[in-house]
Amino acid sequence: MTRASRLTLTIAAAAALAGCGDLKGLGGPVPPLVTFQILVNGDLAPLRPPGVTSEQSLQVALVWGAQWQTEPFCILPAESPDAAAVIAAGCRDPFSFVPALVGANVPVTIGVPTTLSLSSLPAASVMVGDLSSRVAYGSLVVYDDRDANGTLDLAMPHRTARGGRRADEETDTPDSPDIVYGASFITMTAPDQRIAYVEGISFRPSAFYPRAGCQDPALGFSVLTAGGFSAAAALASAVTGILPPEDPASCANETPDTAVITFGVQAPASVQEVSCVEPANDSSVRYREPPANMPDFTGRLTACAHLPVFDAKDQSTLIQLVVSGRPQDRCVGLTHYTLRGCRENVDCPVPDWDFTASPPAWWPCPVN
Repeated sequence: MTRASRLTLTIAAAAALAGCGDLKGLGGPVPPLVTFQILVNGDLAPLRPPGVTSEQSLQVALVWGAQWQTEPFCILPAESPDAAAVIAAGCRDPFSFVPALVGANVPVTIGVPTTLSLSSLPAASVMVGDLSSRVAYGSLVVYDDRDANGTLDLAMPHRTARGGRRADEETDTPDSPDIVYGASFITMTAPDQRIAYVEGISFRPSAFYPRAGCQDPALGFSVLTAGGFSAAAALASAVTGILPPEDPASCANETPDTAVITFGVQAPASVQEVSCVEPANDSSVRYREPPANMPDFTGRLTACAHLPVFDAKDQSTLIQLVVSGRPQDRCVGLTHYTLRGCRENVDCPVPDWDFTASPPAWWPCPVN
C-alpha cells in the first residue's frame, strides 16, 4: 500500500469515527426561526364564567387558520322564521377566522409584554396556494389552560345521532375545559392583527382571508394589520365574488422584530368560536340518515327546508330537517337529515337509505 493510500484510509477512518460520536463545537440551543412580541390587555375578573374564580394557567397560542367556506344554508335567504332561527343559532360568522391547528403556546400575564418563538415553519396543510406562491395566516389566542396540558384544545360542533350501519361508529368528543378569552384575529368584519408566512416567488392575493386595499405581505414572516369591514357590506359585495376593500389607513405590514401584537380580552361566549374547527371546509354538506328513534333535540332548534338547488338536482322535492347545536356547546353547528340519500351525496341514483314511502314516526317535515 502506498503512502498516499494509507493517508486516504486514515482520513476516512477518522471521519467515520467522528460520525459515530458527538461533533464538537456544534452544541447548544437551536435559535428560533422567528420571535413575536405580544401584549394582552384587559380585566379577566368580570369575564370569567360562573364558578370560575381564577385562572389555572393563562396562555397564548399561535393558531394557524384554515381555508373555509360556509355552507349554503347559512347564507341563502331563510325560507321561514324557523329556518331563520336555526341559522341564527347554528351558523358561525361566514367571515370568521377558522382554526386548522395549534402551532405554539406560551404563558402570558395580562398587561405584561411577552414573546412567542417558533422553531418550525407552518405545516404544508395550512399553506394556501402553490409552490410559486403560498401563504399561511395565524391568530394569537389567549386562553386559560384548564386541563393543564400545555396547549389550546380545539373543539368541534356536536351533531345529533345518525341512523344506519354507521351509527355505532360515531363518537362525540366532549368540549375541552379550556376557556378562550380573546384573539388577535377573530373575524374579517373587525380590526385584526394576524401573523403571515409567505413563501415562493411573491405573494399572490386570493380568497384566503383577503385584505383588499392593503399592501401585500413580504416573503417570510410578517405581522399584518387590517381595519375590517361591515358584515352588511361584505354580504352585499359577495355576489360579485369579491369582498369590500379595507381602509388603507387601517392597514399595516410590519416585521416581527418591530411589531407588538396587542389585543384585549373579551367574554368567552363572544370569542370561543376562534377555537372551533369545521367538519368540512369546502361548504359541502354531509346529509344524514334519520335514525328510527327520535334524536335528542333538547335545547336545539329545528326547521324543515328545501335543499339548495345544486345539492338537490334530481331530488328537488326532497325536504331536509335542519337541527342547530345546543346553547351550552362551545361550537355552533348544524345537522342535516334527509329521508333519501347517500353517505357521500344526497343526489344519488341508488340511495343508501330511502324512507320517503315510510318515514320514521317522529319525522316532522313534509315528505314531498
